[in-house]
Amino acid sequence: MPDRSPTTPRGLLLATDLSARCDRPLERAKQLADEFSLPLVVLTVHDAPQAPGEVLQWQGDDAGREHQERAARAEFAREFAGSPLQVTQRFATGPAAAAILDGAATLPGAIVVAGASQHDSLGDLLLGSTVEKLARALAQPLLVVRQRVRGPYRRIMVATDFTPAAKLALETAASLFPQRRLTVFHAHDAEALAPDARPHAELIRFLDGCALPPGVRELVDPVIGEGEPASQLARHVVDNSIDLVVLGLHEESALMRLLTGSRSEYLLQAVVCDTLLVRPPVRPGEYDENEET
Repeated sequence: MPDRSPTTPRGLLLATDLSARCDRPLERAKQLADEFSLPLVVLTVHDAPQAPGEVLQWQGDDAGREHQERAARAEFAREFAGSPLQVTQRFATGPAAAAILDGAATLPGAIVVAGASQHDSLGDLLLGSTVEKLARALAQPLLVVRQRVRGPYRRIMVATDFTPAAKLALETAASLFPQRRLTVFHAHDAEALAPDARPHAELIRFLDGCALPPGVRELVDPVIGEGEPASQLARHVVDNSIDLVVLGLHEESALMRLLTGSRSEYLLQAVVCDTLLVRPPVRPGEYDENEET
């Protein structure tokens, strides 16, 4: 995989419809924009219907879409009235993932912020569908927001399986949060280990091989868990009140996996806190928008 040095983000792209279900991603995007003094782009996506009859009706309903856009502009104006943040609003129509990818392509270096929903309804950002498609294709980090905002991220954990993607995840977390302690977590199934395996020593070698800013290495706490990786990671998140998990994405046999043996959607559902997904640059032809998920 090509290497990439993480840099300070140049902006935030929030995917939202400004409804109540998007309140948590909106509040987190505002908090991060304020903390990092970043410009914020709010992208409102009007998802196209899928049934043929609904498509024809939707294509001819320009007045309805114009009404939706006016309402969204009014809500946007109320939300950011008097705000010192640098905020702009954009609109897009079509499948959510494609619209967000198109918007993100115009903002290289931005962090994309989206919400997670457990319900299969039109317009939701679903684990295993829109979020997975974004994770497969985005060149930028993807922040999946679950929790209410109670302040800046303080308890941050980076999951590692010692891959280049995990290295990029740690370097990104260290770049974004250089003054905060970072837990670097590796879990393994003891029964599957080779007799001469030394997980803790391997974790230390992994840390030594990462390009961390000066002083950050002293703020890193290496932690080893024994057991199935996804369940161990999820348990550590709950037991230690983790605010944010940073995960490096990599490919295994055309399936997106976050840790060895863990499908991305399963791990995302198991982790109850916010999740920052980071992946190396996408190679040409690596993502097919029509690929089944």
